[in-house]
Amino acid sequence: MKVVILSQPFDTVTPPAQNSIGIWTYEVARRLGGDCETTVLARRLRGMPAQLEIDRVRFELLRCAPARIWGLASRVWRHVRPRSPLVAQSIYAVDYLAQALRAIRRVSPDVIHVQNFPQYVPAIRRAAPKAAIMLHMHCDWLAELDREAMRRALAATDLVVGCSGHVLAGARKRFAELDKAFAVLPNGAPVSHTVSATARIPGRVLFVGRVSPEKGLHTLMEAWQIVSAELPMARLEVVGPSATLPREFLIDLSSDYDVRDLARFYKGGREYLGSYEAALRAMLPASIASTVSFLGTLPYGLLTQRYVEASLLVNPSLSESFGMSLIEALSAGTPVLATRVGGMTEIVEGIGGGVLVEKNDPQALATQMIDLLANPARAAMMGSQAAAGVADLYGWEKIAESTLAQYATAISARRARL
Repeated sequence: MKVVILSQPFDTVTPPAQNSIGIWTYEVARRLGGDCETTVLARRLRGMPAQLEIDRVRFELLRCAPARIWGLASRVWRHVRPRSPLVAQSIYAVDYLAQALRAIRRVSPDVIHVQNFPQYVPAIRRAAPKAAIMLHMHCDWLAELDREAMRRALAATDLVVGCSGHVLAGARKRFAELDKAFAVLPNGAPVSHTVSATARIPGRVLFVGRVSPEKGLHTLMEAWQIVSAELPMARLEVVGPSATLPREFLIDLSSDYDVRDLARFYKGGREYLGSYEAALRAMLPASIASTVSFLGTLPYGLLTQRYVEASLLVNPSLSESFGMSLIEALSAGTPVLATRVGGMTEIVEGIGGGVLVEKNDPQALATQMIDLLANPARAAMMGSQAAAGVADLYGWEKIAESTLAQYATAISARRARL
């Protein structure tokens, strides 16, 4: 079976600098097995070769215009068509798409796995009329972007998979009239940890993710002031890039008031201080500033050690399609505290291992952090009991098996339509 996985034009797929979808692509592609001839198409970063081969997977890295060019174009476009962002158009990163289409025609794959960009699917269908197309959604765009454009994308797709039931629910409801197959294909986590009780650092709290307003770190900073007053030895590590999500990707599309209100952290907003990280640092009194560390991006392998050492993983997001940091923490036996948002609810209610609180509630977040840190034995037991559930449902080998099964479903659907 020939497979092409088309990454988003801004994904970073190969180590050491990977975003969450890039990690999924890299980890699963290498596990698809000898029966698959897999090609990954992704953005080429400066200094990287045009082609790589890793574990029998061919990575073709496409050189295209700098992301800042499309960022500038998106900001201009937003003033003209605020409810139909540039990223929703097939012309977004058209130089990347054009190269991808040439590669797809050359490879002539049986399956084309499109990561999260439904707007590209009609053009892909024209380039590969016989191939099965599986659209893999990691956000709510099918429910949020222009309805007619999304309908055309679904019409050209043989199977839609989503990282969570939450992501698929909106699409199913919006396009109930279409005879379209949907299935959940979640994110994954490593499951080979060997964790000793002495590895935990008492009072160590960890956040992992993009440092961006929708991740709710401002709620965490408010809560941390309460936690630090109660537990002065507690320490918070923030791991992830300081990379504010463009507002047209989420803020301007959302119908959720709390999410739309995050515009206050963007340029022109009342809490804008040049960057979101700067706004977060300004929230911390000088007396506790040293208890919070912003570590930036860590390679996937080094991140594992942070999970092992932490006493608690916190994710206070206001919008979260899945919640990859939760299963990564739970795979290490680290308990989690998360908001009752999106796919995180499915994870915690499905395998346990943590506590859910309502979003945008710093007092509730602080109360649960204090309780879990003050009762480390109970917290550790919660985390360790959920580790087996992660292995059963979210181990990378399991996700690769599920992916192969979904490819077979997509191929059958395509053959039935030819």
